[in-house]
Amino acid sequence: MRGRNSEPRVSEVGRTLDYANILKAGDHGVLFYRNPQEKHEMLFNFLQAGLQNGEGAVYVASQEPSKQIRRHMKDFGLNVKALEKDDVLKIFDYNDWYMIDGEVNVSHVMMMSQRVFDEAVEIGLKGLRGCGETACFFEHNKQKELLEYELMVGRKLAFPVTALCAYDVNHAKFVDGKYFASLIKAHGSVVTSRFAPETTFENFFPTIMLNVLETTFGKMGKEIILEILAERYSLTPRTIAEDPVAFIEGLEKLIGSGSNVVKQSLLRQMHLKIGIR
Repeated sequence: MRGRNSEPRVSEVGRTLDYANILKAGDHGVLFYRNPQEKHEMLFNFLQAGLQNGEGAVYVASQEPSKQIRRHMKDFGLNVKALEKDDVLKIFDYNDWYMIDGEVNVSHVMMMSQRVFDEAVEIGLKGLRGCGETACFFEHNKQKELLEYELMVGRKLAFPVTALCAYDVNHAKFVDGKYFASLIKAHGSVVTSRFAPETTFENFFPTIMLNVLETTFGKMGKEIILEILAERYSLTPRTIAEDPVAFIEGLEKLIGSGSNVVKQSLLRQMHLKIGIR
């Protein structure tokens, strides 16, 4: 089943949209956007690509109320009323999806996800594309719960669902470096206006880590630190990319307060790579 009024439209974001649109079933991606217009362009094109492929679309609103999202979708060119009537498009407010009485309820999220997926299968849809705004977690000071939720979802989904989590860079830039690395690592793919090809945490973190160590301690200092981390904690450049928190904690044990300089530099370089100013 295809959504009505879901013909392609010209994108202003460029090649990044091409990548976001071809995320595959099971992918769990993260989008960093700089303003509401960029968010709408990216997420609506992402959902529209699914509609054109016979998939359902789910949107969880947080930074903007669902009523406002519907209006923006209509302006974008989607026939929201018809799509919702056909059960092809479902739009939720965050307090009907992520939180119950102000508290993050992961079991409720999983129950809702399963229900929406089952309903999509019942009406003959090929799968689902879902995107959720994460602003509510920051506005309610639930960043820790957000990370736990993202980690539990995992980098690959068990169902034929393609998920894209949307982060405002003005929220993301205040996430502690250790948690920020884990947040990126919790997703399979990173999508921002800075990226055209597929980009994952493993694609860029090892290079950033090595450059930061060498800039901070010099080439010889970098090699010594890497050697000690490998001997004491079995951390190599490859395993560091798999477990960035272990790397940061290993640095803290090794050089104490001096690790703060490295952590801040790592965070700054990750921000620059992703396009967070």
